[in-house]
Amino acid sequence: MRNALIAAAVLASGGALAQGEENVGEHDYLSVLPTYEIPDKARTGVRSGSGVSLLYGHSFTPHLGIEGGAHWAIYATGNGNGTDFYQYSGMVDLVYTITERQGSAPVHPFLLLGVGGAYNDVTPDKRDAASVIYGAGAGLVSADLYHGIRVRAEGRYIRDEFRAGNEDIRFSLGLEFPLGRGESSTVTIPAPEPKIVEVIREIPKPFIDTDGDTVADELDKCPDTPRGLKVDAEGCVIPDQIIELKGVTFEFNKARLTPNAEAVLDTVVKAFVGQPSLHVEIGGHTDSKGSDAYNLKLSQARSNSVRSYLISQGARPDQLTAVGYGESRLLINPETSEDDCELNRRTEFKVIGVR
Repeated sequence: MRNALIAAAVLASGGALAQGEENVGEHDYLSVLPTYEIPDKARTGVRSGSGVSLLYGHSFTPHLGIEGGAHWAIYATGNGNGTDFYQYSGMVDLVYTITERQGSAPVHPFLLLGVGGAYNDVTPDKRDAASVIYGAGAGLVSADLYHGIRVRAEGRYIRDEFRAGNEDIRFSLGLEFPLGRGESSTVTIPAPEPKIVEVIREIPKPFIDTDGDTVADELDKCPDTPRGLKVDAEGCVIPDQIIELKGVTFEFNKARLTPNAEAVLDTVVKAFVGQPSLHVEIGGHTDSKGSDAYNLKLSQARSNSVRSYLISQGARPDQLTAVGYGESRLLINPETSEDDCELNRRTEFKVIGVR
């Protein structure tokens, strides 16, 4: 039953209670309040009264609660003014505490508004009657004094519809006792046991592209592609491309490769070994110095030298075709400087096909 009340209180508070902790200190309480009554002048012959109230309260949130109570009072008429009379009443009040009831302030002011019923036992007895009553008031309740016990003081305006209607004032001062909560202001709800979830995350492999053709080695079906050649998605050379073999030079006016040229070709030959279907044309070119016939013969001899060296290092003969173009395909024409001549003297690879 208590758990159901707690759940209802959390819903009524709009979820204001923090998860893992319940604001239950003094959640249920009992108040015993002696009272002093100032009756309406319409109560003929009555000068003052006294009584006692017994209240049961339940706080839904740190600010909002409800109380139900019973009250007994005796109204004194005094000597010569007839017999004293009694009133028995009960009310249900909505209570709003301005500060948090479990806060650290020394006192907590509150407001209340209620409705109920009363029975007036008067003289003569034929005038005894029940009536509806309404009430509003304000008060203070102290912080905990000892094991949750608090001092409570309040004042109420009460409208009693007995006979022509009466407006009474009631002052109360008493004690408030916690019910079944001890002195604790909070009850910790054990946190649920943590669940260990195993997360398996694949670590991405590093991108490795040894030949620099933009295709990772693990996907490259044609390794060791010469720098500068374009390849397809599988890393194999696309036909009909021409690249210049930078650094492939020869001795002056000869077809003999320089040591630097052999070092360059050592890196190129790996492509023919790794891609048996690769077939290229080795094109030799000269500058315009000398006769056309001499230049054509020299360029052919130099192309043959490149082909022979690549074959000696592992390329198959059917992968290479040597062609000398002499000065028929000058890049710069006319040549105006030695730099222009050097640019025209070159060795090129033309991809004929991938078979």
